[in-house]
Amino acid sequence: MKRVLIISYYWPPAGGISVIRPLKLAKYISEFGWEPIVCSAENPHFPFEDENAAKDIPTGLEVIKVPILEPYEIYKKLTGQKQKSALADVIQNAPKRSFFHNLSVWIRGNFFIPDARCLWIKPVVNSLTKYLIENPVDAILTTGPPHSVNRIGFLLKKKVNLPWLADFQDPWTQVDYYKHFKISKWAHRRHRKMENQIFDNADLITIVSNSWKIDIESIGARNVEVVPLGYDTTDFSENITIDSNFTLTHLGLLGDDRNPTVLMEVIADLCKLDSNFSKYFRLQLVGKVNETLKDVVNKLGLLEQVRFVGQVNRLEALEIMQASQLLLLLLNKAGNVGGRIPGKVFEYFGARRPVLSLGPNNTDIEKMLYESGSGVNINYSDKIRLKSYLQNQLNRFLNEGINPTSNSVKKFTHKEVSATFAKHLETITKT
Repeated sequence: MKRVLIISYYWPPAGGISVIRPLKLAKYISEFGWEPIVCSAENPHFPFEDENAAKDIPTGLEVIKVPILEPYEIYKKLTGQKQKSALADVIQNAPKRSFFHNLSVWIRGNFFIPDARCLWIKPVVNSLTKYLIENPVDAILTTGPPHSVNRIGFLLKKKVNLPWLADFQDPWTQVDYYKHFKISKWAHRRHRKMENQIFDNADLITIVSNSWKIDIESIGARNVEVVPLGYDTTDFSENITIDSNFTLTHLGLLGDDRNPTVLMEVIADLCKLDSNFSKYFRLQLVGKVNETLKDVVNKLGLLEQVRFVGQVNRLEALEIMQASQLLLLLLNKAGNVGGRIPGKVFEYFGARRPVLSLGPNNTDIEKMLYESGSGVNINYSDKIRLKSYLQNQLNRFLNEGINPTSNSVKKFTHKEVSATFAKHLETITKT
């Protein structure tokens, strides 16, 4: 059996969506002829932790831990952020007028390149260079963000010249939150130089959507393949009781860039017009929710219809997901959203409940929902379609019930995704 070294910052006990790809890859890739060895961070800063994630670690898996120095603890103390705040929450939802916030974000974007985990790069390269002399592998696979991980892959490629697959779960300089870092022209040139070093030296690049493949190819990426995120059938229970209320559920961080204000107005209108809607409808928001949206809910008088669940572990999240009548997906209001396919949508597929996606037309997610029959995408501002959709679904709920979606998304299981990675690894080790 060939051996692949998987390098990922995220590893259990990390919670959230970022740990899922490397964890499930390590779980399944041995079924396709590749023995995984994982390198991850020792004493990292994980904003969310989930003790249940460890159940997927294969018995006997070799995990190499390299210590990391994290700057976020200092930043949070200076800006008054909670110690367990997520990065997106720190950057987007921190007090914008704070001097320390603005200074810290500027320092992060201009000196911590490619990202705040850059202090981990040299220790990992040194440690793995020594490891690989005594423990040969056939290929290296790096997965980011953080993009420091793919930077590690580039530097290892220069030292040991092994076949290397660089996986992008998000783009680098084209990602929507890149602009939040107040990056100077000088720093942007450094970001682009490092990004191009990966593009030019990786034996294969993988990215999670077709539109993002086109985007990174437009700035120089070569040998790019699309490998989507996925879901694991073993994560879902077969004995779930569907909610007795007409529930619409969003799971995950809900930042200011995804506020569904028009949807809230439509819900308020329907509550006034239809007593059944007011009686049965419940919007469940699972995870961190920004204060602006909470104010909108309060002003519209929807406190009875909207439930703020807060942060839960992944097992609880999946159970809530499966029990919901409908699932809500909110795309970022950003320029390159066409290629964004959030990891949660694949878990929505696994839950087999209809998806209501809010975002622009002609996105990759809209095509995926249409082709799989898993749901619909409606523009954030389209009040008429939103009202019609919710009324139609309420009628189904009150009469025949809302049926589960079809099982036509098996190609997105983590086992199938791992098979695709194995195929790509075979290709780059033969050349």
